[in-house]
Amino acid sequence: MKFLAIAFLMLPSIGFAADLVFDCGTPDEAAPEMGAQLIQFDGQDKGTIRIGGSEKEAMVLRGLDTLTFLHVGKGFTMQYAVHTEEGFYDYSASGTMRGDKRGDCVKTAG
Repeated sequence: MKFLAIAFLMLPSIGFAADLVFDCGTPDEAAPEMGAQLIQFDGQDKGTIRIGGSEKEAMVLRGLDTLTFLHVGKGFTMQYAVHTEEGFYDYSASGTMRGDKRGDCVKTAG
């Protein structure tokens, strides 16, 4: 019986685990790849960058006030540095996706 009581007390902490999600708009209609949904998997240094209908694996790096989502692809790299307290991101890319911009981000989950 004690085991059931302890297990029941642990359920809320297990049930509320969630991914951290940011919806980031594009500041430039000519660059639709900048509008993205950035997802950090629960408590991990991995995540996803969703752009339109595609998903790209991302490394998630923590800074002082930022989360950086970094994807290294074939012939390009892209990164979104999300300034979590201020609600904006800096986007930069090299190679075939070259460019840099700034836009707004809203935390929608986590």
